[in-house]
Amino acid sequence: MLGLALGCRKQNPVISSLEQSDTKKAFDVAQAMEMLYGNYDVKEHTSTAHLPEYKGTSHSNTEEQMTVKPVLSVFVGDAGAQSFVLVTSAVPPNYDCHACAPTIGMAIFSHEGRVWTMTASNRAATYAGDWGDPPVDIQLVQIGPNHPAVQISEVSNGQGEGTAILELLIPWNGTINRGLRRVVSNGYVCGEEDGGVPCYANQRTVKFIANGKPEYYDLELELTGTDLTGGKGTPMRAQEVHGIETLKLENGKYVQVSRQGDLTTADRAVAEREGLM
Repeated sequence: MLGLALGCRKQNPVISSLEQSDTKKAFDVAQAMEMLYGNYDVKEHTSTAHLPEYKGTSHSNTEEQMTVKPVLSVFVGDAGAQSFVLVTSAVPPNYDCHACAPTIGMAIFSHEGRVWTMTASNRAATYAGDWGDPPVDIQLVQIGPNHPAVQISEVSNGQGEGTAILELLIPWNGTINRGLRRVVSNGYVCGEEDGGVPCYANQRTVKFIANGKPEYYDLELELTGTDLTGGKGTPMRAQEVHGIETLKLENGKYVQVSRQGDLTTADRAVAEREGLM
């Protein structure tokens, strides 16, 4: 399995446990789920909602009755400016195929005075996972000194090949944007039975960089490793690749500022779709 190469400068997010504050004790997952979905079963630890189902490369136009469960819940900030981050995973009944990705939702709740309010939400922010299960690696990151986001790292493996996708879910103007989606590692573990197909592996190190900007950090993605080249009558071989891409946050999404060096075969389709060639 390929590892996901991630790195960042220290941002010191303040994340606290439920037991450390009376304010935190007054708000919990059950209340957050109730506010986001309108219902919550305290025994099953689930909500129900009609949400769009994932259909391969896009979601369906119709909504399905789904069971929703929390997959990440965390307090962030201090007592004076405290927020609660909730990430959920929703699936319809009998959703157990390999390509069955759950619907991922997210909401941000803020504490104002003695009242908790939902300040940003999207019950279908993205689709990620397989066999009806969400990705294992879902975590909170800081994209600015006072701006949390959620990072989803999804790794798929099959027939010797592994690919890792990184997404960022970013609160923006009352909703949650999928603010970044990038292939961050790809490779093929070969053997003698592969008939001489070369091994290759590449990865991107992801860094959040302040660059003197007070609100939101820039992103730097550095590509290293090897990629497979050849075919169409030429021998297949592993070729070294290296590149650096810089992105900045605009309107809730990370957009490319500059790119130098190589693209890999795995992310070329993404680059063409987003005009990054």
